[in-house]
Amino acid sequence: MKVGLYGGMANNMYVFAKAMAKNGVDTCFIRDRADAYPMSQPVWEDVPFRMRYDEVPGAASWPWSRWAGLERELKWAPPAWLYDPLPDVGGTASIRVRRRSGAMDGICLARYVREPRAAHRAPVLRAMQSCDALLVCGVEGTILANASGRPFVILPHGGDLLIAAGLLAPPLWQVRSRIRHRVHTRQLAWAYANSLGVGAHEPTAFSIDFYGAEEFFRQQQVHFLAVPIPTRARSVRGERRQALDRLLGGLGLPPQSSEYVGFVPSRVDYEWKGQDRLLHALARLNRRGAAADVHLIFSGWGTDLTAARDFVRAEGLANHVSFLNCALSKPLLYDLFSSADFVVDQFVVGMTGTAALEAMSCGAPLMTWVNQRAERKWGFPPILQARTSEDIEAVLGELGAGRLELDRVGAAGREWVGRLHDPEKVAREFLAIFQGA
Repeated sequence: MKVGLYGGMANNMYVFAKAMAKNGVDTCFIRDRADAYPMSQPVWEDVPFRMRYDEVPGAASWPWSRWAGLERELKWAPPAWLYDPLPDVGGTASIRVRRRSGAMDGICLARYVREPRAAHRAPVLRAMQSCDALLVCGVEGTILANASGRPFVILPHGGDLLIAAGLLAPPLWQVRSRIRHRVHTRQLAWAYANSLGVGAHEPTAFSIDFYGAEEFFRQQQVHFLAVPIPTRARSVRGERRQALDRLLGGLGLPPQSSEYVGFVPSRVDYEWKGQDRLLHALARLNRRGAAADVHLIFSGWGTDLTAARDFVRAEGLANHVSFLNCALSKPLLYDLFSSADFVVDQFVVGMTGTAALEAMSCGAPLMTWVNQRAERKWGFPPILQARTSEDIEAVLGELGAGRLELDRVGAAGREWVGRLHDPEKVAREFLAIFQGA
């Protein structure tokens, strides 16, 4: 069975492709040339390098020749199982668009595939039709998989599922965008109905209160499909701190003398991540003189970065909070996960995202909020559970008082990820979905 994978968002499909290929599956990873965002490029997953935060948004508009130059500079070469549609952009006469239902939907689908401004779609569809089964994410990947006539599973990244559910509509005055959104909503709903189901690495898929998408999701056939993540050895504390200081030195940050250093890898976004709760908890501890042993390293980007910096200055937290000055590719992020004393994820959506799982795979104790109101097929992950600012304050207080067994929590998290996200296990479970269909 030849498995095709498409969708650049967060490199998830590339991670799946690496696991499939490594475990003997005939794999075709189709590079997503519609997504030039840095974190969606395979080189970001494979090679340690940095990019200034002010350069990241502009890099999403780089011509592909510039990305090719950076890949050569970093000595990255595509694996043999990667198919790049860019060299094959050309005519569309031989493309067969399948899965038509109503005449208008069929016409819209054919026009979507042949849209002149997206000439890569035709070779992507050809590559999909050369496969026996597909795993896709994103709006484009889902629509093209539906056009291919091949059996497919969708692994949503969030926004694509919300659009399929009829949410995230543009404002009324953006007439063209609303028309495009309506077409995408119909095409996605059709594709979800034709799919073999939706993959979810977290048994609840979303928090119970996730902006109205829960009802749409409950209508889908859900396959619990873990993200393949290999585990990594955890060094002893002294070696970890030396590694952390070397890494921080390379980033122009001073070494850390605090007893406990936490890393907050996600963007600074109070609505979606809830880091304001973390900062308020730290400020209250600092006022009581109970924060001396804790230092938090935040990423240096996000909607609320300025607000966070202002809060740190106003509360006198400069000795307890620092911000990264550049975006780190995945190997460097893994280095930070491995060397930090603990990692902090989100306190809002109630599920473990990819960064949280990657941190746990390194044996890093994870502080986050996981929704306990829904049944979990895999059991509750071993984490430092916190949701409110008061919860977070209590956990940090216990940490500063030396009453938390961080090594035990980290080891349990690493074992949990190894048991559920082992790449060989994921490859078997993925193939079973198609073999049983």
